[in-house]
Amino acid sequence: MELLENLNPMQREAVEVTDGPQLIIAGAGSGKTRVITHKIAYLIKVKKVPPWRIFAATFTNKAANEMKERVLKLLDLPGDVRLNVSTFHSLCAGFLRREAPKVGLTPHYTIVDERDQLVIIKNCLNFLRIPLEVCQPKQAQEKINLAKINMLEPEDLEGFFPCVAAEMLPEVMRLYQKRLSESDAADFEDLILHIVRLLKKDEETRRFYQERFLYILVDEYQDTNHLQFELIRLLAGAHGNLSVVGDEDQSIYSWRGAKLSNLLDFSKHFPATTITKLEQNYRSTGNILKSADAVISHNVERFGKTLWSERQAGDPIFLIESMDEIEEALRVVETILTIHHLENIPMRETAIFYRQNSLSRIFEDEIRRRKIPYLIVGGIRFYDRAEVKDLLAYLKVAVNPNNTIALQRIINVPPRGIGDRTVEKLLQLGREKNLTLYQSLELAVAERLLPTNAIEKVSKFLNSTKEWIRAATRITPFDLLRRIINETDYIESLGDAHSIQVISKKDNIQELQNAIQEFFEKNPEQTLENYFENLALAAPVDELQGQSDYLALMTLHSAKGLEFDTVFIVGMEEPIFPNRWTIEESQSVEEERRLFYVGITRAKNRIFLSRAESRLFRGQREWNLPSIFLDEIPPELKVIWNPTIYGWRTTSPALKGHSF
Repeated sequence: MELLENLNPMQREAVEVTDGPQLIIAGAGSGKTRVITHKIAYLIKVKKVPPWRIFAATFTNKAANEMKERVLKLLDLPGDVRLNVSTFHSLCAGFLRREAPKVGLTPHYTIVDERDQLVIIKNCLNFLRIPLEVCQPKQAQEKINLAKINMLEPEDLEGFFPCVAAEMLPEVMRLYQKRLSESDAADFEDLILHIVRLLKKDEETRRFYQERFLYILVDEYQDTNHLQFELIRLLAGAHGNLSVVGDEDQSIYSWRGAKLSNLLDFSKHFPATTITKLEQNYRSTGNILKSADAVISHNVERFGKTLWSERQAGDPIFLIESMDEIEEALRVVETILTIHHLENIPMRETAIFYRQNSLSRIFEDEIRRRKIPYLIVGGIRFYDRAEVKDLLAYLKVAVNPNNTIALQRIINVPPRGIGDRTVEKLLQLGREKNLTLYQSLELAVAERLLPTNAIEKVSKFLNSTKEWIRAATRITPFDLLRRIINETDYIESLGDAHSIQVISKKDNIQELQNAIQEFFEKNPEQTLENYFENLALAAPVDELQGQSDYLALMTLHSAKGLEFDTVFIVGMEEPIFPNRWTIEESQSVEEERRLFYVGITRAKNRIFLSRAESRLFRGQREWNLPSIFLDEIPPELKVIWNPTIYGWRTTSPALKGHSF
């Protein structure tokens, strides 16, 4: 009874159902982690199930460790008690050590991480003499991983992935798997795939693991993919004691293989399912929950539930409307500072969410100008992104060709056949004759100090560089950058134009062009050197070291599972959010709406939705319509934020009488 006394009635019901299939629909902020940990503890203490015969799946190692700690604390057990709480990949990695010979590996097999995987794929492409403009390593990596998630063979890839490299992908995947096998290695998806295939074909092995785990629990079930579903089905096949926790309204990862149908069709896959709904929210105010429910009710693919809270209605939903992206950033950051100073809300309790990475740049500029410590969650800073650093390096070389660091970065980016060995020879030449890399290029070409093939490629690059150096004194920095992008085919070199990663990189390139245009419109007398100096001075080294308080910036996808006192969702415009490309690909706006729902339900006390009337895009100013999601929030729950008129008059007692 001690385990159950602090649970609400529906949480208690979810914990007490132990045998057979169970589906727990857990709304945002409804205490699902509490339910899972109490259920594990209940099985051990009340049902007398040995801890090692329970498996609980999470999606991150951090979540797994937190769950273990909570269970041990609930049961007052020592830390060395064996609890099988882990990710699917960790579980299967352990299985594979035991079963390795059955799948053609040794118990000492190597796990290939994403970086190593990319290197192997790059080598495969080189071996097959497939040009990078036809198939990028990252593109091939993405397709191969998705193929494994969907349990496809190499010969299935051509029809499954309609893209430029479709005809070559089967051959790339076969060679890639051969290289893994030769190295006694498995990648992340192989960890699960090998075990699923083994369980399917080997009845003795299947019975062993089914008997080992009498109870199986799965968190975030809406995020499971086809391969993970097959693993769960096989492990629970003998006894059916499977309890899954999920929320169809927070399913936002279809682009990486997650299948919402795993959750929606759970009772079809596992007959006699007990369904429990957790609808009491412990996080957000009443108005936030009403807004979230009003928005998500427009979706069709859902079970349907109504979040409620014992908390008061709280503030309305504030809408910030600005003339352009610069004013938007200014108003958002000013509002954050005011809340921070007047209500004493720590910066770490405030977050800015956006639909696409490129939107962070204008906010980062304003935040850095105000000297506010901040953190990009789940990503890297705008000016640290590879494509941004590449193009800034081109500009730096155009201004100062003796900048060896910048020149070394771009000499073979995009790939132009100037390999590492050639670069090393040029650097060695520079060391011997005390020359910069650029001077070594000139000398090597003039005196033909390299093989003929290398001389041709180096000479071509050198001539292009000299043209950009001359152009830097004649045309605007914006036009220079555009010329460099076009003449290097930089965007084309990124790979599949329909890939999510490439679309994100293109957005960042466009945002860099916007940043340069804005800087020189405001400072027409300044030079590129001034621009680089401005960036350098505004980006302190290790700024977060020793900082206990920082403002969080992140994409909406990265926000899942987090919570903040105050949330700002920016860029609430068509075609940014909902994202036009995503809708065109999926033929549905529902996942975009779920993404908005996730963003809203991260807020505990206050939420601001911000949009700009116009936004600079590809060097052109575009006028955007408000997001359709704004209209889905009932009028009585939202107000246009105008600090001059509204202040915090009737909403936040701590700020009553203040305006800004």
